[in-house]
Amino acid sequence: MTTIPATEAKNKFGELLEKIHQEPVEIAKKGRPVAVVLSILDYQNMLKKIISIENGTSFTWLEEIRSKATDTSPATNKTLTKADYYTRLDEKYGS
Repeated sequence: MTTIPATEAKNKFGELLEKIHQEPVEIAKKGRPVAVVLSILDYQNMLKKIISIENGTSFTWLEEIRSKATDTSPATNKTLTKADYYTRLDEKYGS
């Protein structure tokens, strides 16, 4: 994780918004960490993990299947959109 001073985060906010799509960025004030800025996708994934832990349920296995599986449908041999693929997985395995 990259750490940048708060002044730099303020002065280069646009660059900061680009950087967070690569990795979270820690913001420091007077050398001490005060905040972390992360992409909405990272934030949503973090919330899913927290909710899964709180509910005693983990869907890590489903995410692993999603990330490793191919995007083709054997029945039609046509490429599926990512959204259609996730819908099919959710219908079959639930999430």
